[in-house]
Amino acid sequence: MAIPENTNQLSILIVEDNPGDLFLLQETLRLTRLPFDKVYKATSTAEAIEVLNQQKISVVLLDLSLPDSSGFNSFSQVQEYASTVPIIVLTGLADTELALETMSSGAQDYLIKGEFDERLLSKSIQYSLERNRIRLSLIESNESYRNLFFNNPLPIFIWDLLTLEILEVNDVAQDEYGYSREELIGMSVLNLREKWYHDKLINFAKEFIETDIPKRSGIWEHIKKNGESIILDISSHKIEYKGRSAILAIHNNITEKVRLEEKLLEEKQLKQKEITEAMIQVQEKERYEISTELHDNVNQQLTVAMMYIASAIQKCPEAVDILKQSSDFVMHSIEEIRKLSQTLVTPLIKHFGLSKAIEGLLDDVSAVNPIQIELTADSFLEDDIKYDFKLSIFRMVQEQMNNIIKHAKATHVNIELVRNKQFIYIKIHDDGVGFDLNQQRKGIGIYNIISRSDLYNGIVDIQTSPGNGCGIYITFPLKDSILM
Repeated sequence: MAIPENTNQLSILIVEDNPGDLFLLQETLRLTRLPFDKVYKATSTAEAIEVLNQQKISVVLLDLSLPDSSGFNSFSQVQEYASTVPIIVLTGLADTELALETMSSGAQDYLIKGEFDERLLSKSIQYSLERNRIRLSLIESNESYRNLFFNNPLPIFIWDLLTLEILEVNDVAQDEYGYSREELIGMSVLNLREKWYHDKLINFAKEFIETDIPKRSGIWEHIKKNGESIILDISSHKIEYKGRSAILAIHNNITEKVRLEEKLLEEKQLKQKEITEAMIQVQEKERYEISTELHDNVNQQLTVAMMYIASAIQKCPEAVDILKQSSDFVMHSIEEIRKLSQTLVTPLIKHFGLSKAIEGLLDDVSAVNPIQIELTADSFLEDDIKYDFKLSIFRMVQEQMNNIIKHAKATHVNIELVRNKQFIYIKIHDDGVGFDLNQQRKGIGIYNIISRSDLYNGIVDIQTSPGNGCGIYITFPLKDSILM
């Protein structure tokens, strides 16, 4: 058998008080041809400890029966000062049980006096050195693991996949969650989550058990001891821990990051709402100004033109046919401008209410379009709803009716306004040609409807397909932005 590299220039300590046994052991050691540099001798535990404190020893050959100690006590005293040195116990045939006890406590081997030769001694020393090297390597590895685990800057949990029981935690986990180690060990990981997360976690553990997935990462919400909610990016690794199938979970607290992102998103949405609100106010102002200009200026000029045509008919009878035809064109223009002006002008919601304003809009549509329109708004209470919100609903209905007239080729339109304790619900459905929502880009009308809905946290659901009409369903939560 090759001698391990770490046996070069061995320093051996023999602890033996019997001169005959000491002589035989030295001779047997010499015959092994092991490359030892020096042999130290001690006849008591005290002398052995003194040598261990002063010299670098490779192997200790220890007799358990000494003048100042005996039995296991001899071994324990020497081991205290030779924790990194392999100890080979020398014992009599009757003390083999004691020798085995020392091995269970850290001795690398034992030899029975008078029952070994140089080959067995050499083999015992070499094996003891190798086992001790492996032992020290494991200790170092375990210590590195402990440092990596317990001194890690991130909270780490180890929990059982079958029972969901927490098996180990590091110090940072205790600080993060506010529990002591004694409270956490044995606790179910379910206790760190709200009840609505329990099924998700159980399925998460089941997936690890039933598949070969070695690791997974995900965002979880946990609860600290004080009830505070925290958001974590958790990397979970499947491991074997003390014979149990377990998860090693490394927690990265991203609560502040998520809260900041939510705040930035909220500020962005608020700014977008301000922009949308300003845009709508500008639109309403432009509508009013255009309507006023059409009514007060253009129509007046067309009325003057009618007066001139009437005068021309009296003065030029020979051109009466052409002048009457011109008069008809002007009258038609006046009527169209009047209708356009009515469409642009802000409806009289403050005086008559939203439902009546929508009824008036639909009556005007029905008067010039062969469409059957049904409005259901009998139970819609609007006395405590803000005017700006009512105006937005009116404009949304108006926008969609324009879309239906221009594109839908519908014969029937159903409109409903519903209010309950939590929501305001608007439905606009037509039986027209419909369209493919995935292929057709949203027009300006749909865009305006969505923009106005976003202003009041509304949710717009568009359901349509070619040949099956179009339904727009808008839901608004009853909040302070809507109620007076």
